[in-house]
Amino acid sequence: MKRILSVLCITALLLTTLPLKAVANSTPAFQDSTNTSTWLWDTSEIVTNPDSIIQQLVDNNVKFLFLQVNDTIDINYYRSFISKATINMISVYALDGEANWVSDEGSPLQQDYINWLIEYQQSALTNEKFKGIHLDVEPYENENDWYDNRIIENYQNFIVKFRNHAIDLDLEFGIDIPFWFYKVKYNTKYGHGNLAKWLCKNVKSMTIMAYRDTASGSDGIIGICAAEMRLFNKYNVKGNIAVETGALEDGNEFVTFYEENQAYMYQQLDLVYEIYKDNPAFNGIAIHYFDSWMSMAK
Repeated sequence: MKRILSVLCITALLLTTLPLKAVANSTPAFQDSTNTSTWLWDTSEIVTNPDSIIQQLVDNNVKFLFLQVNDTIDINYYRSFISKATINMISVYALDGEANWVSDEGSPLQQDYINWLIEYQQSALTNEKFKGIHLDVEPYENENDWYDNRIIENYQNFIVKFRNHAIDLDLEFGIDIPFWFYKVKYNTKYGHGNLAKWLCKNVKSMTIMAYRDTASGSDGIIGICAAEMRLFNKYNVKGNIAVETGALEDGNEFVTFYEENQAYMYQQLDLVYEIYKDNPAFNGIAIHYFDSWMSMAK
């Protein structure tokens, strides 16, 4: 009897440490050939639903997960979840950020994140560690005028600070940016010029929020990310092209796939992939965000 129980225990342990297999289905070209990434903002799900999340990520060939930092959750849940992701060849990045991080009172918010991440990385085993930092800070949502050079300088200070922290922690550093940053000019202590170009010199992994629900046309996904993809190519930046799947309060349905089904979205993303697949800067498609993507009708 003891021998049978021992065999059962060993079998159970092996099942929890072996990589999962994706459910057999026809895979869209962009998922089969690029580094698909997504955001998981509701971190409580790694407590209540970790195995299901991992399986869905595997089934959808997701290679990069941006997982929000939540200091109210016991770090052991992070350690367990990231270990399972690592087994399944999914790289997990520490996600966080809000517009007020670059307000005049934003430094403590930045520091809370850094303190948590340093403590976590120091306590985690190799297969439990984050692979990088991924920040979604949208400074133009501050109440102050975004085009005020003081706010832009705060943003640049923030970028340099976190780039240096990432170097110190031996982590990759990536950020989300809107498709129109190439139009923004700055005149700060960092000099003057085009903000997107400045970012390309300081950040080597960026995700363009190309939020539209159609690929083609001058105001489609392909067209609106073209300028920044050219900059990425020139400055050797890894660029992801991101789309939205969540419901938006302002009613601008054309910026999200929320009203469409997965099949339509995948068709549009395959068109984006066909255009950019030969661009050396193109790193893959990013889908914002995990929960709304998984909730879409097939």
